[in-house]
Amino acid sequence: MNQPENLTVGQLRQFLAQLNDNPKINDETKIFLDTGWDSIQEITPDALSIEEAQPFKIEDPLTHELFGGYSLLEKAEKMKGEGPIEKVLVIRNLY
Repeated sequence: MNQPENLTVGQLRQFLAQLNDNPKINDETKIFLDTGWDSIQEITPDALSIEEAQPFKIEDPLTHELFGGYSLLEKAEKMKGEGPIEKVLVIRNLY
């Protein structure tokens, strides 16, 4: 099954600690999301939240290969979620 690797809070903390040593980064430095398109996307100040998520699997109808992902708990039933429910940090980019 294909499952992308997830950034963890521990890895994020390590990265944030490195920012303290960079004099070019300050409290006003903006954060963007690169979605692979031509522009980078703004992340609003209220975009961070702690949510519950559940893993799911989806099958490619042509190759029958399984791909794993996560769904927010309120959408997990629709995605046929299975496995343990986890607390996750979510960055919402809704616009």
